[in-house]
Order: sequence, then C-alpha cells, then structure tokens
Amino acid sequence: MGEMPRFQLGVVGALFLSVASSVSIVICNKALMTNLGFQFATTLTSWHLMMTYCTLHVALRLNFFENKAIEMKTVMLFGILNGVSIGFLNLSLGFNSIGFYQVT
Repeated sequence: MGEMPRFQLGVVGALFLSVASSVSIVICNKALMTNLGFQFATTLTSWHLMMTYCTLHVALRLNFFENKAIEMKTVMLFGILNGVSIGFLNLSLGFNSIGFYQVT
C-alpha cells in the first residue's frame, strides 16, 4: 500500500510528459511550416516516428517496461489507424491555428 502514491506520481508524470512533448512538437512543426516554409510534413512525421521508435527501443533495453506479445493483425490495424490519424492531424495543422488544433 505504501507504493501506490509513488505509482500514481509516475503515471501523472508520464501523462504530463506526454502532453508537454506533444504540444512542443505541434508548436515546432507549425513554426517550421509557417515561418520557415518547410513543405514536407510527411518527412517531419517520419522523423518524429523514428525518434519515438528509437527512444522506446532504448527504454526497452534499459528495462523501463516489459515487452508483451500481441497478434500481428492487431498491430497492423493499429498501425493503419495511427497512420491515417497522423495524416489527418498534419492536414489539420496545415489549415488551422495551433490553438484550434490543440482544442480539437
């Protein structure tokens, strides 16, 4: 029972870090696309996904979490949905302000 607050603190910290990093990425992407004229949103997305993969690979090697088996069909479906979601998010970011993007 003594470890419950510590666990909750870790979860809250992870959620905060997730939101903070997402907002930071959106702000940087919007600045690159509007202020600097960077036209390659797909390239930007692939760089972010590659960095996420590398970071998670290092975290797995350092035993921050445990690898669990999942059916390949589930992984493929998740990958397709994730790719479509990222595409629509980039499209939204290209046409809307950062504030509207974050609210939606």
